[in-house]
Amino acid sequence: MKIINLGTLKIRFLLFGYFALLAGTAEAQHPFKYDSLYKTMYANEFCRFIQDNPDVVLIDVRSAGEFCDTSHMASLNKGHLKGAINISVDSIKSNIHVLDSYKDKPIVFYCSHSQRSRRVSKLLSENGFANYYNLNGGMTSLNELHHTDFPCKEELIISGLAFSNRSCDDLARLIRTEKNLVIIDVRPSIQFNAKDTIADNNIGRIKGAINIPYDEFQNRQSELDPYRSQSILVYSASGDGDGSRTAAALANNGFNKVNLLLTGLNDFIASQDVSLFVENGTPFTIVNPLRALKLLKDHKDLIVYDTRVSEEYNNARTGTISYKNLGHIRNAIHTEKQHFSSVPLSKNKGTPILIYGNEEAAEFASYLATKGYKKVFLLTGLYDFVWSAFNVESCKDAIQFLTDHVGIY
Repeated sequence: MKIINLGTLKIRFLLFGYFALLAGTAEAQHPFKYDSLYKTMYANEFCRFIQDNPDVVLIDVRSAGEFCDTSHMASLNKGHLKGAINISVDSIKSNIHVLDSYKDKPIVFYCSHSQRSRRVSKLLSENGFANYYNLNGGMTSLNELHHTDFPCKEELIISGLAFSNRSCDDLARLIRTEKNLVIIDVRPSIQFNAKDTIADNNIGRIKGAINIPYDEFQNRQSELDPYRSQSILVYSASGDGDGSRTAAALANNGFNKVNLLLTGLNDFIASQDVSLFVENGTPFTIVNPLRALKLLKDHKDLIVYDTRVSEEYNNARTGTISYKNLGHIRNAIHTEKQHFSSVPLSKNKGTPILIYGNEEAAEFASYLATKGYKKVFLLTGLYDFVWSAFNVESCKDAIQFLTDHVGIY
């Protein structure tokens, strides 16, 4: 197996911030409590629902570009559901009557992250509609879910892309089963070699990787010619457009077995036993929301640290970044970067510790590891944890562990 790396940037809050700006901050900040005004469903329930309701109307409220996989924001090209009708969220808001013809049928709305579909659901609740549902998680969650959680996945997700989107579990399976798999990692060399000045970017690389930064791709694409007949999987750090653009370029250049890890290396590492796949990794364990939830449930002695700035910890952000007011995990100890070296620590080096926050969270995790703490876990982000609590069925219990939450929709 050969792995090739090509360059990227992180997108922690960028997509949500983008949608918040499009929608208007006040409207985009609707708390999840508005879910009580309409019905929501998870992917498993959705599969049963469409079997029991063959007349269901699926409405995709994303842009036409996202629906057709031609969006200029390449990371939003995630396919669509078979048989869905595309009516963008802005069209629905200004022309609510376009939905009148579907009033006598069950309607399921979805988008990319279940933000815009929730906005539409709230709008319909205020305009006399009753038989409609919001599909939790949107195309982001549907693409990533395992078949057991979304049994109609292969049947329903269709795409106009010249390559295939793959989940983290798909990548793990491909590495195990495809002996000649070529993996293209689209990160800058300083991230590939774990030499970035931002600690959060130094997460390791897949074993055996070769580095070709994305900004060098055009000039060095010929180096991939020997692999034209082999299966190729492309990934970036956080599922941004560099990976999508690389996969598209390869597919358009005659590579016919191209796959894209949709969510990126960060999520892959956070979801897997990295000892099987990753080298030059971190001295701590990166976990996704599901694994963080398990820690919170299983370890009564778990210590939790929140490293965000005070304005975010105290829900004091205003204006266009008020979406960062997420509350915090219950009993989390707030500590900012300037206090890392003075924060009181457990005398037991075997105490499990969960850290989350901004990019400095990785610095604090590294600091604790150098102090000899053996069970240090870094959550990919509080936004991910909150989003998953309301959009991923296996993470719904995370709501119990949130304090002062005001919502991200």
